[in-house]
Amino acid sequence: MQKRNKKILITGGAGYIGQNLVSFFLKEKYKIYVIDNLSTSDSMNPKLKKRIHFSKIDLTKENKVKFFFKKKNFDLIIHLAAFSGVQTFNKNVLKSFNNNVLSTRNLVRYGFNKQKTKLIFSSSAAIYGKVSKDRVNESSDCEPVNYYGLSKLACESIIKNDLKEKKNNFAILRYFNVVGSSVDFKINKKVYSLFDIISDNIKRKKFKININGNSFNTKDGTPERDFIHIKDLCLIHKKAYEYLKKNKKIILNCGSGKRYSVLEIIKEFERKIKRKFHITYKLTNPNETHTICANINLLKNLFKINIESKKINNLIRDYLY
Repeated sequence: MQKRNKKILITGGAGYIGQNLVSFFLKEKYKIYVIDNLSTSDSMNPKLKKRIHFSKIDLTKENKVKFFFKKKNFDLIIHLAAFSGVQTFNKNVLKSFNNNVLSTRNLVRYGFNKQKTKLIFSSSAAIYGKVSKDRVNESSDCEPVNYYGLSKLACESIIKNDLKEKKNNFAILRYFNVVGSSVDFKINKKVYSLFDIISDNIKRKKFKININGNSFNTKDGTPERDFIHIKDLCLIHKKAYEYLKKNKKIILNCGSGKRYSVLEIIKEFERKIKRKFHITYKLTNPNETHTICANINLLKNLFKINIESKKINNLIRDYLY
Protein backbone atom coordinates (compact mmCIF):
# COMPACT_ATOMS: atom_id res chain seq x y z
CA MET A 1 0.00 0.00 0.00
CA GLN A 2 1.38 3.40 -0.96
CA LYS A 3 1.69 6.13 1.63
CA ARG A 4 -0.87 8.32 -0.16
CA ASN A 5 -3.52 5.71 0.63
CA LYS A 6 -2.84 5.65 4.37
CA LYS A 7 -5.74 6.96 6.42
CA ILE A 8 -5.25 9.15 9.49
CA LEU A 9 -8.03 10.15 11.87
CA ILE A 10 -7.40 13.25 13.98
CA THR A 11 -9.81 13.76 16.87
CA GLY A 12 -10.09 17.38 17.90
CA GLY A 13 -8.75 18.23 14.47
CA ALA A 14 -10.53 21.59 14.30
CA GLY A 15 -8.46 22.96 17.18
CA TYR A 16 -5.20 24.86 17.03
CA ILE A 17 -2.83 21.89 17.17
CA GLY A 18 -5.26 19.77 15.18
CA GLN A 19 -5.42 22.09 12.18
CA ASN A 20 -1.65 22.39 12.12
CA LEU A 21 -1.36 18.58 12.09
CA VAL A 22 -4.02 18.33 9.38
CA SER A 23 -2.07 20.77 7.22
CA PHE A 24 1.20 18.93 7.89
CA PHE A 25 -0.08 15.45 7.06
CA LEU A 26 -1.94 16.66 3.97
CA LYS A 27 1.41 17.83 2.64
CA GLU A 28 2.72 14.34 3.40
CA LYS A 29 -0.01 12.95 1.08
CA TYR A 30 -2.10 11.13 3.70
CA LYS A 31 -5.88 10.80 3.54
CA ILE A 32 -7.20 12.78 6.51
CA TYR A 33 -10.37 12.31 8.55
CA VAL A 34 -11.34 14.67 11.38
CA ILE A 35 -13.71 14.28 14.31
CA ASP A 36 -14.54 17.37 16.36
CA ASN A 37 -17.56 18.52 18.36
CA LEU A 38 -16.53 22.17 17.79
CA SER A 39 -16.98 22.99 21.48
CA THR A 40 -13.61 24.73 21.81
CA SER A 41 -13.11 25.89 18.23
CA ASP A 42 -15.37 27.77 15.82
CA SER A 43 -14.95 25.56 12.77
CA MET A 44 -12.46 23.93 10.44
CA ASN A 45 -10.71 26.39 8.20
CA PRO A 46 -12.42 26.17 4.76
CA LYS A 47 -9.07 25.71 2.97
CA LEU A 48 -8.49 22.55 4.97
CA LYS A 49 -12.05 21.30 5.35
CA LYS A 50 -12.56 20.87 1.61
CA ARG A 51 -9.53 18.53 1.52
CA ILE A 52 -10.54 16.22 4.37
CA HIS A 53 -13.44 14.09 5.62
CA PHE A 54 -15.02 15.96 8.54
CA SER A 55 -17.53 14.60 11.06
CA LYS A 56 -19.05 16.59 13.90
CA ILE A 57 -19.15 14.01 16.69
CA ASP A 58 -19.02 14.17 20.47
CA LEU A 59 -16.70 11.37 21.56
CA THR A 60 -18.41 11.15 24.96
CA LYS A 61 -21.52 9.78 23.22
CA GLU A 62 -20.79 6.07 23.15
CA ASN A 63 -23.44 5.08 20.60
CA LYS A 64 -22.28 7.74 18.12
CA VAL A 65 -18.66 6.67 18.48
CA LYS A 66 -19.61 3.01 18.03
CA PHE A 67 -21.63 3.84 14.90
CA PHE A 68 -18.84 5.99 13.40
CA PHE A 69 -16.27 3.20 13.66
CA LYS A 70 -18.64 0.42 12.60
CA LYS A 71 -17.38 0.34 9.00
CA LYS A 72 -14.24 2.46 9.30
CA ASN A 73 -10.65 1.51 9.93
CA PHE A 74 -7.64 3.77 10.13
CA ASP A 75 -3.91 3.27 9.93
CA LEU A 76 -3.32 5.93 12.59
CA ILE A 77 -5.51 7.78 15.07
CA ILE A 78 -4.14 10.99 16.59
CA HIS A 79 -6.21 11.70 19.69
CA LEU A 80 -6.24 15.41 20.52
CA ALA A 81 -9.89 15.87 21.49
CA ALA A 82 -10.03 17.22 25.04
CA PHE A 83 -10.79 20.18 27.19
CA SER A 84 -7.31 21.64 27.62
CA GLY A 85 -5.66 24.41 29.57
CA VAL A 86 -6.14 24.77 33.30
CA GLN A 87 -8.28 27.93 33.14
CA THR A 88 -10.69 26.49 30.59
CA PHE A 89 -10.77 23.19 32.42
CA ASN A 90 -11.59 24.78 35.76
CA LYS A 91 -14.72 26.50 34.47
CA ASN A 92 -16.47 23.16 34.95
CA VAL A 93 -14.08 20.64 36.46
CA LEU A 94 -16.43 17.65 36.57
CA LYS A 95 -17.66 18.12 33.01
CA SER A 96 -14.14 18.68 31.69
CA PHE A 97 -12.67 15.69 33.51
CA ASN A 98 -15.46 13.36 32.41
CA ASN A 99 -15.19 14.65 28.84
CA ASN A 100 -11.50 13.84 28.57
CA VAL A 101 -11.73 10.42 30.20
CA LEU A 102 -14.95 9.29 28.51
CA SER A 103 -13.74 10.46 25.10
CA THR A 104 -10.57 8.42 25.47
CA ARG A 105 -12.37 5.37 26.81
CA ASN A 106 -14.88 5.35 23.94
CA LEU A 107 -12.21 5.94 21.32
CA VAL A 108 -10.02 3.13 22.61
CA ARG A 109 -12.99 0.79 22.91
CA TYR A 110 -14.34 1.25 19.38
CA GLY A 111 -11.56 2.78 17.27
CA PHE A 112 -9.12 -0.10 17.37
CA ASN A 113 -10.97 -3.03 15.88
CA LYS A 114 -7.97 -3.76 13.65
CA GLN A 115 -4.61 -4.51 15.21
CA LYS A 116 -2.87 -2.47 12.49
CA THR A 117 -4.45 0.77 13.81
CA LYS A 118 -1.91 2.80 15.75
CA LEU A 119 -2.53 5.56 18.27
CA ILE A 120 -0.73 8.81 19.06
CA PHE A 121 -2.18 10.41 22.20
CA SER A 122 -1.62 14.04 23.13
CA SER A 123 -0.81 14.04 26.82
CA SER A 124 0.64 16.96 28.75
CA ALA A 125 3.51 18.09 30.92
CA ALA A 126 0.77 18.90 33.45
CA ILE A 127 0.89 15.26 34.57
CA TYR A 128 4.24 15.92 36.29
CA GLY A 129 2.85 18.60 38.62
CA LYS A 130 5.23 20.82 40.55
CA VAL A 131 8.78 19.76 39.87
CA SER A 132 12.31 20.73 40.87
CA LYS A 133 14.72 22.65 38.68
CA ASP A 134 15.95 19.39 37.19
CA ARG A 135 14.66 18.55 33.73
CA VAL A 136 11.82 16.04 33.94
CA ASN A 137 12.17 12.80 32.00
CA GLU A 138 9.60 10.22 31.03
CA SER A 139 10.23 8.15 34.17
CA SER A 140 9.81 11.10 36.55
CA ASP A 141 7.04 10.84 39.15
CA CYS A 142 3.63 11.95 37.91
CA GLU A 143 1.90 13.99 40.60
CA PRO A 144 -0.49 16.42 38.87
CA VAL A 145 -1.59 19.40 40.95
CA ASN A 146 -4.72 20.17 38.92
CA TYR A 147 -7.61 18.18 37.49
CA TYR A 148 -6.51 18.84 33.92
CA GLY A 149 -3.22 17.04 34.54
CA LEU A 150 -5.06 14.30 36.42
CA SER A 151 -7.41 13.76 33.47
CA LYS A 152 -4.47 13.33 31.11
CA LEU A 153 -2.83 10.86 33.49
CA ALA A 154 -6.09 8.90 33.68
CA CYS A 155 -6.25 8.79 29.89
CA GLU A 156 -2.69 7.51 29.74
CA SER A 157 -3.69 4.66 32.07
CA ILE A 158 -6.68 3.74 29.89
CA ILE A 159 -4.48 3.63 26.81
CA LYS A 160 -1.72 1.58 28.44
CA ASN A 161 -4.13 -0.98 29.86
CA ASP A 162 -6.66 -1.32 27.04
CA LEU A 163 -4.38 -1.14 24.03
CA LYS A 164 -1.97 -3.61 25.59
CA GLU A 165 -4.88 -6.03 25.72
CA LYS A 166 -5.90 -5.18 22.14
CA LYS A 167 -2.24 -5.41 21.03
CA ASN A 168 -2.29 -2.08 19.18
CA ASN A 169 0.89 0.00 19.04
CA PHE A 170 0.70 3.41 20.69
CA ALA A 171 2.69 6.56 21.45
CA ILE A 172 1.98 8.90 24.35
CA LEU A 173 3.37 12.36 23.63
CA ARG A 174 3.59 14.68 26.62
CA TYR A 175 3.29 18.19 25.19
CA PHE A 176 4.99 21.07 26.93
CA ASN A 177 3.99 24.64 25.90
CA VAL A 178 3.12 24.65 22.20
CA VAL A 179 3.50 27.90 20.25
CA GLY A 180 3.60 29.13 16.66
CA SER A 181 1.88 28.00 13.49
CA SER A 182 2.93 25.96 10.47
CA VAL A 183 -0.01 27.05 8.33
CA ASP A 184 -0.41 30.12 6.14
CA PHE A 185 -3.77 31.21 7.48
CA LYS A 186 -5.12 32.33 10.82
CA ILE A 187 -6.55 29.77 13.21
CA ASN A 188 -9.01 31.21 15.71
CA LYS A 189 -8.16 30.08 19.21
CA LYS A 190 -10.39 30.54 22.22
CA VAL A 191 -7.60 29.74 24.66
CA TYR A 192 -4.80 32.30 24.61
CA SER A 193 -1.24 31.38 25.44
CA LEU A 194 1.37 33.85 26.65
CA PHE A 195 2.53 34.38 23.07
CA ASP A 196 -1.01 35.02 21.84
CA ILE A 197 -1.64 37.55 24.60
CA ILE A 198 1.55 39.46 23.81
CA SER A 199 0.88 39.39 20.06
CA ASP A 200 -2.73 40.50 20.52
CA ASN A 201 -1.65 43.37 22.74
CA ILE A 202 0.87 44.51 20.13
CA LYS A 203 -1.74 44.45 17.35
CA ARG A 204 -4.16 46.43 19.52
CA LYS A 205 -1.36 48.82 20.58
CA LYS A 206 -2.11 47.91 24.19
CA PHE A 207 1.36 47.60 25.65
CA LYS A 208 0.34 46.31 29.07
CA ILE A 209 0.71 42.83 30.48
CA ASN A 210 0.53 41.06 33.83
CA ILE A 211 2.90 38.31 34.92
CA ASN A 212 1.71 35.88 37.56
CA GLY A 213 4.17 36.94 40.27
CA ASN A 214 7.87 37.77 40.36
CA SER A 215 9.04 36.10 43.57
CA PHE A 216 9.28 32.47 42.45
CA ASN A 217 12.49 30.52 42.89
CA THR A 218 13.61 31.13 39.31
CA LYS A 219 16.38 33.14 37.68
CA ASP A 220 14.33 36.35 37.49
CA GLY A 221 11.46 35.49 39.84
CA THR A 222 8.90 34.90 37.08
CA PRO A 223 7.55 31.49 36.03
CA GLU A 224 9.70 29.44 33.63
CA ARG A 225 8.44 27.20 30.86
CA ASP A 226 9.65 24.93 28.08
CA PHE A 227 8.17 26.10 24.77
CA ILE A 228 8.04 23.96 21.63
CA HIS A 229 7.17 25.26 18.18
CA ILE A 230 4.28 23.55 16.42
CA LYS A 231 6.56 22.85 13.44
CA ASP A 232 8.76 20.67 15.65
CA LEU A 233 5.71 19.04 17.21
CA CYS A 234 4.27 18.06 13.82
CA LEU A 235 7.56 16.46 12.82
CA ILE A 236 7.60 14.52 16.10
CA HIS A 237 4.17 13.08 15.25
CA LYS A 238 5.44 11.92 11.87
CA LYS A 239 8.49 10.31 13.47
CA ALA A 240 6.33 8.69 16.15
CA TYR A 241 4.10 7.10 13.50
CA GLU A 242 7.14 5.74 11.69
CA TYR A 243 8.48 4.39 14.99
CA LEU A 244 5.23 2.58 15.76
CA LYS A 245 5.40 0.62 12.52
CA LYS A 246 8.14 -1.49 14.12
CA ASN A 247 7.71 -0.90 17.86
CA LYS A 248 4.89 -1.54 20.34
CA LYS A 249 4.87 1.68 22.36
CA ILE A 250 6.71 4.83 23.34
CA ILE A 251 6.20 7.63 25.88
CA LEU A 252 7.97 10.87 24.98
CA ASN A 253 8.38 14.38 26.29
CA CYS A 254 7.67 16.92 23.56
CA GLY A 255 9.55 20.03 24.54
CA SER A 256 12.63 21.92 23.44
CA GLY A 257 14.76 21.10 26.47
CA LYS A 258 15.24 24.86 26.91
CA ARG A 259 13.82 26.92 29.77
CA TYR A 260 12.61 30.50 29.26
CA SER A 261 11.01 32.76 31.83
CA VAL A 262 7.85 34.73 31.10
CA LEU A 263 9.81 37.94 31.56
CA GLU A 264 12.47 36.80 29.07
CA ILE A 265 9.79 36.20 26.43
CA ILE A 266 8.26 39.63 26.96
CA LYS A 267 11.68 41.30 26.82
CA GLU A 268 12.46 39.57 23.53
CA PHE A 269 9.20 40.84 22.02
CA GLU A 270 10.13 44.32 23.28
CA ARG A 271 13.46 44.13 21.49
CA LYS A 272 11.79 43.07 18.26
CA ILE A 273 9.17 45.80 18.23
CA LYS A 274 11.41 48.41 19.90
CA ARG A 275 8.70 49.26 22.38
CA LYS A 276 8.41 48.70 26.14
CA PHE A 277 5.49 46.99 27.87
CA HIS A 278 4.06 48.21 31.14
CA ILE A 279 4.50 45.05 33.23
CA THR A 280 2.63 44.27 36.46
CA TYR A 281 3.24 41.27 38.69
CA LYS A 282 -0.12 40.56 40.28
CA LEU A 283 -0.28 37.00 41.61
CA THR A 284 -3.41 35.53 40.02
CA ASN A 285 -2.57 31.83 40.40
CA PRO A 286 -0.49 30.98 43.47
CA ASN A 287 -0.58 27.26 42.60
CA GLU A 288 1.18 27.72 39.27
CA THR A 289 4.21 25.55 38.66
CA HIS A 290 7.27 27.72 39.23
CA THR A 291 9.51 26.09 36.65
CA ILE A 292 9.47 23.11 34.33
CA CYS A 293 11.68 21.91 31.51
CA ALA A 294 11.75 18.68 29.51
CA ASN A 295 14.56 16.20 29.33
CA ILE A 296 14.40 15.32 25.62
CA ASN A 297 17.33 12.92 25.40
CA LEU A 298 15.03 10.01 24.51
CA LEU A 299 13.31 12.07 21.81
CA LYS A 300 16.59 13.12 20.22
CA ASN A 301 18.17 9.67 20.45
CA LEU A 302 15.21 7.84 18.92
CA PHE A 303 14.17 10.29 16.22
CA LYS A 304 17.47 12.02 15.40
CA ILE A 305 15.87 15.44 14.93
CA ASN A 306 17.09 18.93 15.69
CA ILE A 307 14.57 20.82 17.80
CA GLU A 308 14.53 24.34 16.37
CA SER A 309 12.40 25.60 19.28
CA LYS A 310 15.52 26.03 21.43
CA LYS A 311 16.08 29.40 19.76
CA ILE A 312 13.87 32.17 21.09
CA ASN A 313 13.68 33.83 17.66
CA ASN A 314 12.12 30.66 16.25
CA LEU A 315 9.50 30.72 18.98
CA ILE A 316 8.24 34.25 18.36
CA ARG A 317 8.63 34.43 14.58
CA ASP A 318 4.96 33.73 13.79
CA TYR A 319 3.59 36.37 16.17
CA LEU A 320 5.08 39.53 14.67
CA TYR A 321 2.84 40.29 11.73
